[in-house]
Amino acid sequence: MENLKTAQKSVLPLVRALRPLVKAWRDDGYKGTSETTRRLLNWWFSEEHQLSNGSTFTFYPAQRAAMEHLVLCYEVLQGRSLYQLAQKLEAHIPIDPSADKWAKYAFKMATGSGKTMVMAMAVVWSYFNALREKRDGFTKNFVLIAPNLIVLDRLMGDSHSPEFFEGGIFKKYPFLPPEWSGDFQLDVIGPEEERATTKTGTLYLLNWQKFVERENRETDNPVENLLGPKPPSDIAVTLAKLKDRLSQLENVMVLNDEAHHVWDEDLVWYKAIAQLYENTGLMCQLDFSATPKDQGGNLFTHIITEYTLGEAIHDGVVKRPKIAEIENIPEIESDNAAERYRVQIDAAVDKWRPFYKELKKTGKKPILFVMAENTTAADQVADYLDSFKELSDKVLTIHTDKKGEVSKKDLDNARKWAREVDEPDNPYLAVVSVLMLREGWDVKNVKVIAPLRPLSADSKILPEQTLGRGLRRMFPGQLLGNYTDELIVIEHPAFHDLIQDALTEQGVEIEFVPIQKPETLPKIISVDEDKKEYDIAVPVTQGGVTRSVKKLQELKISDFPSPLFHYKDLNPTEIKMRKRDLLTKQVEEEEILTMPFADRPDIYISAITKKIQKYSRVPGQFENIAGITKDYIKNKLFDKSLDFNEDDLKRLNNAKVRVRLIEVFVDRINDLTAVSEDIGLVGEELRAINIKPFPWSRDIFEAKKIVLNFTPIENKLEDQFTRLLDNDDDVLAFMKNHQQTLNFRIPYIDTNGFVRNYIPDFIAKTKDTCLVIETKGREDVDVKLKDKRAEEWCKQVSKLTGKEWSYKRIDQARFEKGRFTRLADLT
Repeated sequence: MENLKTAQKSVLPLVRALRPLVKAWRDDGYKGTSETTRRLLNWWFSEEHQLSNGSTFTFYPAQRAAMEHLVLCYEVLQGRSLYQLAQKLEAHIPIDPSADKWAKYAFKMATGSGKTMVMAMAVVWSYFNALREKRDGFTKNFVLIAPNLIVLDRLMGDSHSPEFFEGGIFKKYPFLPPEWSGDFQLDVIGPEEERATTKTGTLYLLNWQKFVERENRETDNPVENLLGPKPPSDIAVTLAKLKDRLSQLENVMVLNDEAHHVWDEDLVWYKAIAQLYENTGLMCQLDFSATPKDQGGNLFTHIITEYTLGEAIHDGVVKRPKIAEIENIPEIESDNAAERYRVQIDAAVDKWRPFYKELKKTGKKPILFVMAENTTAADQVADYLDSFKELSDKVLTIHTDKKGEVSKKDLDNARKWAREVDEPDNPYLAVVSVLMLREGWDVKNVKVIAPLRPLSADSKILPEQTLGRGLRRMFPGQLLGNYTDELIVIEHPAFHDLIQDALTEQGVEIEFVPIQKPETLPKIISVDEDKKEYDIAVPVTQGGVTRSVKKLQELKISDFPSPLFHYKDLNPTEIKMRKRDLLTKQVEEEEILTMPFADRPDIYISAITKKIQKYSRVPGQFENIAGITKDYIKNKLFDKSLDFNEDDLKRLNNAKVRVRLIEVFVDRINDLTAVSEDIGLVGEELRAINIKPFPWSRDIFEAKKIVLNFTPIENKLEDQFTRLLDNDDDVLAFMKNHQQTLNFRIPYIDTNGFVRNYIPDFIAKTKDTCLVIETKGREDVDVKLKDKRAEEWCKQVSKLTGKEWSYKRIDQARFEKGRFTRLADLT
C-alpha cells in the first residue's frame, strides 16, 4: 500500500480522498467487486509467485495500489466520468464538462515503479470480467498507445525480451490464475501488422504515427517534430485501414503510456481517442506517467493514484541517487566542450571506473551517461572519452535536439541502443547525448551521470529528468534490501538548491557528498575456486504440499454428515464463526458471523457459497461449489427435505445453521484441495559451486568452510550462528541459503490456506548427516507449519537418497543464553 504519511501531503484531491477508502476496502475483503475481480486481486497480491527461473516474484506496492485504486473507482464507485467520481468522493476539483465524456483515470507513478505491469493487470482484469461475468461495463478489446517509436519498441519487445510481443508479458509474469490460463486468448497486433484476429480478445499496440492524417500538415503535430513527414512506403498499414479495424471493436479500453503528451484536446492523439469514443465506445482511458502534467506544468485533475520518486527510492524500487559535488571548477575558455568540462568528465570517469571493475564480475556492465549542450559538444566529449583505455571504441553518441527529441539520422541507432545496451555482449560502456533523452530509455545499467552545463546557463536541466535516465535498478527485484544500488550524478554546488527544490516536490531526500569522498562499493560474493572442497549439494524435489482446485470435482454430498440438524429443534441464537488451521484443525480465532437475513433461496445459497469460498481460500470456484451446496441444503442438511418456503428459510437463517454449514464445507474442501503427497527427486542437485556472482551491501563474514568468498549476513543472529558453524569441528561445510545462493525452498500451506515457499537459512554437512537449519528471532504464525513441512521433507529425502537429512530450528533467545559453541549441543 502507498505510504500514508506521503499521502497526507499529496496536493491531489482524488488521491487524498481515495487512499483511506482503498485501505478500508482492502481490509474488508474487496467488498462490492465480482468474484472474478476478487480472485485476481487475491491471486496477484496475497499468493506467492515463482518465475520460471526459480526466483520469487512479488508485485510492487505501487502496482498493487494502482490496481486497487482503479478497481475501486471503476467497479465499486462506478465513476464513469470525472464529475461522477468527484461527486462520490466529495472532492473539489475543476471540471470541464465538455471534456468529461468518458471514464478517465490517471496514474502518477515514478520512473521504474512498473507502469507496464499495471497496464497488463488492467487488461487481464477487464478481459476476465467481460468473459466470466459477461458484464457490459468491461471489454476484451484494448488499444495501447506509445508516444514515440522508442517507447513502442520497449512495449512491443521481441522474442528475447517479450513484453507484449506475442503476449509474452502474460506468460513471463504471474498475471493469470493457473485455472484460467487456458481461457486467456488475447491477440497482440503490432503497428505494422495488417491482419484480422481469430482470438477472443485483441490488443492493438500503436504509436502516434498511426493516428496522423499525413495530408493534414499540422504545425503542432508532435509526430512531425519527432519523425519528420511520413514517406508513403514507410507504413504497411494505412491510417484508413487502421481506423476501419478499430471501428469494428466494441467498448475499447485505451491505455496511454507516457500520457503527459495527451494533455490538449487539439492534439492529434487526443482527437484519435475522442474518435474511438464516438465510433466504438470507450470502457475507460488509463493515463500513465511519472509526470502527468499539461504544458503549463499543472498536474492532471483525473489522477487517482500517486507514487512519488521519494517513495520509490525509499522502497528500494529504484536506485538511490547521490549528488557528487565538485568545488572550485575552473571556467576554461575553449571552443572544445571536452576542454571546458574536463574536470567534470574526469570526475565522472573516476567515479564510474571502480563500479565497472567490481560489478562486471556479476556479468553486469555499468554505463557512464554524459549530457552535453549541443551536438557539436556531444561529439567533442565522445572523442575525449574515447581516449580512456577502458572506453576506447565503447562510446555511443546519440544526437538529440534541445527538447530531448532524437534526431532523425540517429533514430534507428537510438532504438537499437535502447533495446540492447543492457545486454552483456553489447560493446558500449558510455553514452553521450544532448541534454536528456526522453521517454523509452528504460536502461538499467546507468551508474554515473554527468550533466555538463555552464554555471551561467539559462536553460536548466531538470533534476528529475536527469535522474530518470538512470533510476532503474541494475538488479531489479532480486536483491531488494540487500544491495544498495546507487546512481551518482556529478554536479557543481551552484546547482545544489535547484536540485533540492526541484526534487522536494517528489518527496526525495537527496544526498549531497564531496566528489573526493570515495564510494562504498558493494562486495561481490562469488565462488572461491580454492574452496571447492566445501561444496554443498541439495536434492531437487517435486511434490509435497500443494493445493489443487481440480480436486473440487470430487466433492459429493456423501462427503458431508447428514442430517446436521433436526428441523424442529432450532432456536435463534447468536454464535461465532470459528477459524480453523488448515492442517492442524485447531481453532485459531473466532468472530461473530454477520450475514443478513435472506428471504429468497437463491440469495441464501449465493451468500453461503461466497462465505465457503472465503474461508476455504478457493476464490473463483463459485460454480463448482454452489450446485452441491444447494443440493445438500435441500436434501441432506435436515432430517427432511426442504421446499425453501418461509418456514424453511427462517431455519436456514438461524446463526447456528449458517455457521455449521459453512464449517463442514470448508473442512471438506480443505481436505480435498490441500494435497499432501510424497515427494520425488527431479533434475540435478542444487550445488553451491554453481552460484553466480552477485553484489551485497549488507554485512558479510569471511568463513573458512563455505565455498563462497564471503557469507552474506542479514542480521546479528545469522552472524553469530555463521561463526559457530565455521568454528565447529563437526561441521565439514555449510552454506547460507538465499535467493541468490542455493535458492532451496520447501512448499507449505500457511495459516490462511495459501501455498508458500519456505526458504531455510542454512544447509550444513557433518560426517553423519546433512542439516536444514532455520535461525529464528521472533516466531511468526507460520513457524510450526514450516517446521512440520521441513521435518517431513528431510524424512522423505533421507529415504530417497540414502543419506541422512535432519531439520533444526535455532531460536535466538535460547541460542544467546546458552552461549553454544557446537551445533550438536543445540538439540
